[in-house]
Amino acid sequence: MKFLCDDNLGKLAKYLRILGYDTFFKKTLSDAELLAVMLKQKRIVLTRDNNLIKKIEPGKYLLIETDSPDEQLKAVIKSLKLKLHENELFSRCLVCNEICHDVTKEEIADEVFPYTIKTHKQFKKCPACGRVYWQGSHYKDMVQRLKSVIGEVDQ
Repeated sequence: MKFLCDDNLGKLAKYLRILGYDTFFKKTLSDAELLAVMLKQKRIVLTRDNNLIKKIEPGKYLLIETDSPDEQLKAVIKSLKLKLHENELFSRCLVCNEICHDVTKEEIADEVFPYTIKTHKQFKKCPACGRVYWQGSHYKDMVQRLKSVIGEVDQ
């Protein structure tokens, strides 16, 4: 399942990417551009815009009615019955949505702080934008937060 988040749902797009879902997001996207991407790439539109849904065929969008990113994620998981796969967590670049690839310490040694190289074993890199990822303290915090959000959906 592929998603397209409107310009009001940047944090939701990031959450979906963390979960491994292909999620298109661009802050400056007109309604016409959004609809073109939706049709060409066969994406489900996630939006907070009541006027936009009038232009989209039923079943091709989900209207998000809350401001809270956690609640938005719960709504998407519940409404679309998303399945979560642990092996896909953190597989996509949070910035550009590409699938990241494992890299060695040597490959990224000049791109991160020496302390990070010394204290971490596994790294991923986005082939498109070059961003490097590793499981720092923010990783554990995010996994805990996602488990909390997802756990509330299952109840």
